[in-house]
Amino acid sequence: MMDYTLFITKFVLVASFWCLTIGSAVGMPTNNWFDGIEIPFGRSVLPQPIDREIYNNLFTYAHLIDISYCVSNVNQISEPFNCELDCQKRFPNVTLVHQWYNDDSDCGYIATTTSNIFNYNLSSEGKKTIIVSLRGTHSFFDSYTDIKVDMMQYSNLQQSLPYCGRKCMVHKGFFEYFAATLLQIHDVLDDELSTDDYELIIVGHSMGGSVALFLALHYLDLGYDKLTLVTMGQPLVGNKEFVTWADEVLGSLEKPVHNTFHRKYFRVVHKNDIVTTIPKTNNLMNSYHQFDNQIYLNCSATNSEPSPDEVVDCVYGDNQNCIKGDFQPIKMIEDVNRNYYFSHNTYFRKMGLCGMKIFNQEASLR
Repeated sequence: MMDYTLFITKFVLVASFWCLTIGSAVGMPTNNWFDGIEIPFGRSVLPQPIDREIYNNLFTYAHLIDISYCVSNVNQISEPFNCELDCQKRFPNVTLVHQWYNDDSDCGYIATTTSNIFNYNLSSEGKKTIIVSLRGTHSFFDSYTDIKVDMMQYSNLQQSLPYCGRKCMVHKGFFEYFAATLLQIHDVLDDELSTDDYELIIVGHSMGGSVALFLALHYLDLGYDKLTLVTMGQPLVGNKEFVTWADEVLGSLEKPVHNTFHRKYFRVVHKNDIVTTIPKTNNLMNSYHQFDNQIYLNCSATNSEPSPDEVVDCVYGDNQNCIKGDFQPIKMIEDVNRNYYFSHNTYFRKMGLCGMKIFNQEASLR
């Protein structure tokens, strides 16, 4: 299992590098990395430390994301909320509502709780937290879909959000996964959201993060604004017009403050995680674009417990102190041999090992 997974990872990386070479060159750090970036008055260009409560909650978000890997063709989460990743022990008052698995689509679960698992200052008792968690890729088919670069026009509902615009383009494969997932879960979520005292948490890793983004935009457009979106290792999903719009409606340039919904989107990126920089295209009119809301883990590939000083808000997607500055001009052999597998799968814990005991044992020896 370990050899197969690493083989697939290396294949994806080689293909990704090939896409990069035919597209625009990867950004290189310079002494004047802030040149050309429009800096709003009063905002620093340097990565900023994040709220300590948000830092603590990122470990909880990561655990909830990792549990989504317990949903597979051979594995399930059992009621009320039991799995191989200490679900019941860590989240004793969380209840499984729904889980879904498809070979050719995204997978995950929905759970609810009235416990204050994110340490909010609650104004009332019994607030309902609804968790939607989506896993990343496990198969060769999924990995191949990830690196396709085809775009399609994006058009939002325009019920509670402004129109994205005719120029908004998004990754065709990720959007199709979102559409299939929405069919699986909309009726369930509609029932769970039939209360005024709610919080909707949507989380995802890797490709699951891309689907989570589209879900968050959809439900925000439906008017569910008490919403938090957390993605880890999420690839790029759209062009500049789409990203600019999504950043605006999700409050990406708002300072992350615990116990508020001003900033709804936390895109967590590990140092040297190349998946967060792809796909790339050679179409200058519709190239993929970084979001301006990066929470950057400035630590080694295998570090699953970064210190508070190593978890920073990059403020801008073009910040060369963060993922934008991690990749020098491509040297195929050297780069493929770097520890990309662990950079992409280490986000406050080792992701994706549920149901893979042999793999887990091998990974623990590294």
